[in-house]
Amino acid sequence: MKALSISELAILYFPKASVKVATTQLKRWINYNAKLRAELDETGYRDGQRMLTPKQADLIVWHLGEP
Repeated sequence: MKALSISELAILYFPKASVKVATTQLKRWINYNAKLRAELDETGYRDGQRMLTPKQADLIVWHLGEP
């Protein structure tokens, strides 16, 4: 996977939602999944981050499934 914004990935998971709602929901899912959040933290992920590295995007898809 390539680097992409968190909102781009969020829209893939929630295609019928607005960008803001989709992004908020994806962030909730990330924070709810403690193992995912811990692995993202190890990659340098921080709250408020707008761009995801390829590794971070891969981790999200690995834990949440294909959008």
